[in-house]
Amino acid sequence: MKITLFWASIALSALPRALAATESTATTATATTTSTSTAHSCTASLVTKLCDYPSPGDAFAVAEDSRASCWDYCNAHPPCDFLIFDAGNPYLGTGSCWLYPGQTFNESKGTTGCSNPNLSVYDKPVCASPTTTATTTASACTATETPTAVASVCGYPTPDDNCFSTCSASSGAVDCLSQCVKAGLCNYVVFNPHNDDNSQYASGTCWMYPNGTYNAADATTCTGDAEQYVYKNPCPNLDLMTSSGATAAATTTSKNSAPTGLSLSGPLAIGVALLIGQAL
Repeated sequence: MKITLFWASIALSALPRALAATESTATTATATTTSTSTAHSCTASLVTKLCDYPSPGDAFAVAEDSRASCWDYCNAHPPCDFLIFDAGNPYLGTGSCWLYPGQTFNESKGTTGCSNPNLSVYDKPVCASPTTTATTTASACTATETPTAVASVCGYPTPDDNCFSTCSASSGAVDCLSQCVKAGLCNYVVFNPHNDDNSQYASGTCWMYPNGTYNAADATTCTGDAEQYVYKNPCPNLDLMTSSGATAAATTTSKNSAPTGLSLSGPLAIGVALLIGQAL
C-alpha cells in the first residue's frame, strides 16, 4: 500500500511540469498562427509608355524584381499617386521603380516616338487590404498618409525640452505624423529633411510639440529652399481613444471567459488513474 501511494505521489508531482509543457506548446502554436498575415496584392492600370521622363531623386528610385513589386512599393510609401517602372532585364522582368510623392503625372514632361519605350507609367495602385486581427493607432488615422504642410519655414525652434524626449529619426513626413499620433500628446510636428533631395518624403528628424500651436513668428526667413515642414496632428487624442477601447475589450473578455479546465491525455492520464485507483 505504501509503495502504491509513493508511486501515485510521484505521478501527481509530475503533473505541473506536464501541464506547463502543454500550455507552452499551445501558446507557441497560437502565437505562430496569429502572427501570420496576408501580404498586399496590388494592381495598377497602365497610363502610357514613354521614352524619357525626369527621374526622381535618389531616395525615390529603387530596384525591384517586377512591376507588381513596384506597385506594392508605391502602396507602402504614401503619398504615391503614380509610378514609373523603368524596365531593365526584359527576360527577368526586373527594373527600377520610380516614385513621385506629392506629385501628379505630367505627360508634357515626357517624350515619345522612340522605337522601344522602356518607361511604363502606372496610375495609383489598387490593393487588397491585409488580413489582420488588430488595428494599430497609426493605421487607424488614414489622414497621416496624405500630409499637407501648414507651413514651409526655416529656423523654427525645437520643442521646450530641447529634444530630450520629443525628437526622433523619421523616414519622412508620413512617418513623423504617425509617430505624433502614437505619442498621444502631440499637437503638431516639424519635420526636418536630411536627405540629398531636401524632400519631406525622405529621411529626416521629427520634432513633436505636445503643447501649444504653431507660431509663425518663431520662424526665420529662408534664404533658399525651405528647411522645415510644419504639420498639425490630423487625429488628436486618437491614441487615448484606441487605448481606452483596447482596455475595455480586454476587461470584457476577462469577465466573460469561462475558466479553462486542466486535462491530461495519453499514457500519462491512464497511468495516473490506475495508480490513484490502486491507492484508494
